Amino acid sequence: MKGLVYVLAFAIGFASGPVSISQATSQADRLSPTALVAADSTTEPQADSGNGSPGTLVGDAEVAKVVIEAPTKGRVGELIRFDLTQSEADSIKWLLLPESVDFEAYEDGRRAVFSARSPGDYMFIIAVAKGGSVDVVTHTVKIEGPPERPEGQSLVDWIPYWLYPMQLDSNQALLLAASFEEVASRITAISTPKGIIEATAEANRAALGDNLVTWKPLLAKIKATLEHRAKNGTLATPDQHKETWREIAKGLRRYAQ
Repeated sequence: MKGLVYVLAFAIGFASGPVSISQATSQADRLSPTALVAADSTTEPQADSGNGSPGTLVGDAEVAKVVIEAPTKGRVGELIRFDLTQSEADSIKWLLLPESVDFEAYEDGRRAVFSARSPGDYMFIIAVAKGGSVDVVTHTVKIEGPPERPEGQSLVDWIPYWLYPMQLDSNQALLLAASFEEVASRITAISTPKGIIEATAEANRAALGDNLVTWKPLLAKIKATLEHRAKNGTLATPDQHKETWREIAKGLRRYAQ
């Protein structure tokens, strides 16, 4: 990593003078999940050389700083966007490991887009220069591929599998999971399958409102599974409904992770 930092810093052409590359490397190791804000690094005043001309302190306005807004995870084929517009930089250099033809930086490097064709960890090394100072950070994006087709019958596994191509909102998935859990806690009192279904429909409408329509494809798949279980006699008692409703909630939460 240290060697790469040096290469990037010198490639920009601002590495001459009193710039601490090791300090930039240390900053690069301290990553935030949602944004990378490197600590200010001003050059220390040089000692008087004896000719009455002490070194110059680099002012705050001249200090390079990387400020990046970008996700830390994504999916194969998803467009990942990077925003460096809040950075303090006269020049920006990007390096992606492993290399990919599906990465493009624009607006002088202040914005970039990336899409992965295969799952894995992709490391973006960004070096900026301003006023004789350099800042370098790394940002890793974990790309996940589609889940394998479940072999069993558990909705805990099937729900994330069904939802992967739908790419529905994770927060809404958590709200829907809470809805099923809340109904599960009342199933013994409701007792009848018809009452359970009606209570679930009401709770789901309350949880998602108008957004419930986007979840109809998933709910249709869940409904088909429930009907199959009912025909097989594995979804008849209140306890079986309670267990199944909690199974659904767990599958929704797994998707939202």
